[in-house]
Amino acid sequence: MKYDAITIGFGQGAHKIARDLAKKKWKVAMIEKNDQMYGGSCVNIGCIPTKLMDHDAKEGHPYEKVKERRDQVVAHNRENNYNGMQNNEYVDVYTGIGSFKSNHVVEVATKDGTYELEGTYIFIDTGSVPNMPPIDGLKEADHVYNSTTLQELDHLPATLGIIGGGNIGLEFASIYATLGAKVTLLERSDSFMEHEEPEIAEAVQKVLEDKGIRIQLNAESEQVSNSKEGVEVKTSDGQVYSFEALLVAAGHKPQTAELNLEATDIEVDEKGGIKVNEQLETTAEKVYAVGDVRGKLKFTYITTDDAALVLDHLLGNGTRKLSERKHVPYAIFIDPPVAHVGLTEKEANEKGYTFLTNIVPVKSTVRSNVINDERGLYKAVVNKENEEILGVSLFGDQAHELVNMMKMAMDNHIPYTYLRDQVITHPVMSEIFNTLFDLS
Repeated sequence: MKYDAITIGFGQGAHKIARDLAKKKWKVAMIEKNDQMYGGSCVNIGCIPTKLMDHDAKEGHPYEKVKERRDQVVAHNRENNYNGMQNNEYVDVYTGIGSFKSNHVVEVATKDGTYELEGTYIFIDTGSVPNMPPIDGLKEADHVYNSTTLQELDHLPATLGIIGGGNIGLEFASIYATLGAKVTLLERSDSFMEHEEPEIAEAVQKVLEDKGIRIQLNAESEQVSNSKEGVEVKTSDGQVYSFEALLVAAGHKPQTAELNLEATDIEVDEKGGIKVNEQLETTAEKVYAVGDVRGKLKFTYITTDDAALVLDHLLGNGTRKLSERKHVPYAIFIDPPVAHVGLTEKEANEKGYTFLTNIVPVKSTVRSNVINDERGLYKAVVNKENEEILGVSLFGDQAHELVNMMKMAMDNHIPYTYLRDQVITHPVMSEIFNTLFDLS
């Protein structure tokens, strides 16, 4: 079967590419190996269900009700994603494992048989899979979960251990503690949130510990085994921790194992990510890779922007380049949220900037009185020479929203004094910027 385009994967990047190409009457094949993953990780196991759980937990709903609504929303969104493509006259959806036979021929193994598809253009959007660190007994032990399988539990574990203090570990720690579990975070580093501003990290740690989360630093997990309580973790300092459930949150790696890249000219880097050029074309002509499978920033909005870049290259004026993407923000959806864009004070110093900094506590705002939440602080780093914003770290109410305002200011070279002098509605959290950028 010949197609104008084939997507391997049905994530948000592939969805956008297939939809827009179909509008141009391209004949498109979409391959997704798992009928529970139409729409990709964000829709089914990532952004949407976890942020829903965070929201409903903070509203005080019990775990069973939270999971029920989570499952309903996921099923609804998955069905919408599938039907939107399956009912498109220019799109065929194949449910099975897609693997390359050559640069432009893909074999799809479905439950009904094997199909050989040929595509003029091919787009790889297979995402990433959780890392499983080489800890003795980890693969064999029961009651061990990753960020996907933990969400499938039909009850809230009374005690939850988490290996890893990155974004995923922090979000699940906050969610499950809010729901009522006793959570212990095992972080092998000697510092908490080591890549964040130290003032932010210290404030976050206090908030999480006030929530009842136990944070163990220098906790290198060496052995995992089962016990009467469920599962035990032995760390390098000889400590043994017992939990009903254990979440392994040790990052993700590109999902390429089943692609049979050896049959192609596609190259990968030292970390297994697929190499691409400025237009996201791989080392095989007319074969592109978008999203997590590239091994870079693993955010849904990066995947969809990757798709937009590819579509600009194929259907637009072709002026967009990967290297021109700048000031990518991120948010960690704990309670309250953390967000960051640009450089930290340490990074600005390492790059040789002459800069100014300021820190403002959330409790200094009138908004904190309105919402009865004084937790958190905001920090800014600005270039003293040209008054542009170098970076902003936000911890507190609305951080996940306001970081996008900071990105736009940075992208457009707006001086910090503009935000300092801006007229802002009252009483809202963004008023904090009048004070944050008052560096005189």
